[in-house]
Amino acid sequence: NAGPGGTWWENSYPGARVDVANHFYCYSFEPNNDWTHFFAEQDELQDYFARVLEKHDLAGHVRWQTEVVGAQWDDHDGMWSVTLRSADGQTATTRTRALITAVGQLNRPHLPDFDGAGTFAGPAFHSSAWDHSVDLTGKRVALIGAGASGFQIAPAIAGDVEHLTVFQRTAQWMFPNPMYHDEVGAGMRWAMRHLPYYGRWYRFLVLWPGADKGLDAARGDTDYADQDEAVSEINAAARIMFSQWITDQVGDDDELLAKVLPDYPACGKRTLQDNGSWLQTLQRDNVELVRTPIQKITPRGVVTADGLTHDVDVIVYATGFRHTDVLWPLKITGRNGIDLHEMWGRRPYAYLGITVPNFPNLFIIYGPGTHLAHGGSLIFQSELQMRYINRCLEYLAEHDLHSLEPTAEAATAWHQRTQAEIKNMVWSHPAVKHTYFKNADGEIHTVSPWRLPEYWAAVREPDWSHFILRPKEASRPACER
Repeated sequence: NAGPGGTWWENSYPGARVDVANHFYCYSFEPNNDWTHFFAEQDELQDYFARVLEKHDLAGHVRWQTEVVGAQWDDHDGMWSVTLRSADGQTATTRTRALITAVGQLNRPHLPDFDGAGTFAGPAFHSSAWDHSVDLTGKRVALIGAGASGFQIAPAIAGDVEHLTVFQRTAQWMFPNPMYHDEVGAGMRWAMRHLPYYGRWYRFLVLWPGADKGLDAARGDTDYADQDEAVSEINAAARIMFSQWITDQVGDDDELLAKVLPDYPACGKRTLQDNGSWLQTLQRDNVELVRTPIQKITPRGVVTADGLTHDVDVIVYATGFRHTDVLWPLKITGRNGIDLHEMWGRRPYAYLGITVPNFPNLFIIYGPGTHLAHGGSLIFQSELQMRYINRCLEYLAEHDLHSLEPTAEAATAWHQRTQAEIKNMVWSHPAVKHTYFKNADGEIHTVSPWRLPEYWAAVREPDWSHFILRPKEASRPACER
């Protein structure tokens, strides 16, 4: 990218905003008392990260519009050789003792391989690469996908387009949040600035439900009777609440209700924040929700499995990201020529989600098993991980080590422990289909089953007994010592 912000640099589609309360969705060391909304929009979020970069004078240490395409470990020198590619296609190499990846899990767009997709005569683009040169006013638009992005896009464009056709494979559960689009009032902003510790108290107020309590409705209870409808008593209560929220808005439109009421347990997929705008949009005269699978794309539009052609002028793919392809397409080669993706296969894993056996001095922020499906904040999560990584780097330097990496036993034990927890979560329920959490085998290896205080405790201080710590001399052949 040409600037900071990551997700908030790339995803500039209409309606883009955070679904975590942004007084928590910011750095603990850089709280922001001037948010204009409780759930900030994309431009304000991107501006926040730009200000943090400027305040800490970091821009001079960043190579913009430069992609890391690969990295190879040199065990003799204890160095990573990192291959870079600039915007003009030129490549270069840099060498470094430690390598930290912070590329995220929701970064590389997923574009379905629809037959005929390349033949469409009009503009077509992914939501994360929104083409702002295309004016949707008075156009017939196909929105393929209605997960987190599509859920925001449809209400934002429905009033401008001639007709909007939303194609959705499975209905989404939504969490009632009447203040989702609300502005922060003047009184609240005054209190943030002038009342001692009010900002910190409010941050904790929005932190605790997601960080410490959000998993309660997702965790299964094997003694609960009706496992088809819910996985626990609290999960059943969530289903009742979410269902009531939907049915109250739909009224007597049974046809729409059948399309929008999910048929799997609540919290089984990413639960979306809703203030009523989604269902209001679907009830507009110029909006149609289509649940019939897509068969192909033609120059005119979209053809569904029932043979019906939906003529459109523009296609927007809100089809998510390659979430389960962790660190793709990076080619990372560790000790003895081991390829990271070949070692992982479809089951990526890392000790505490951060370090990987056979890959010395490699650290991953937002690695396998650390995606938050229950609330919390990835900003807070990244702070926990970066503090842990900093401690590892300090130890590496203070003890003049050649390298450190987790033992295979420690990484395997953490992965097995995490998998045991995930199998008891509603996300693993067989009725939950078309979810980006699951890989092609129906397994989940990217999501964290831990409450944030539990994970915080796990990464508070490295346990060096779980690491292979190699001094510089021991790494050199005997003839060179």
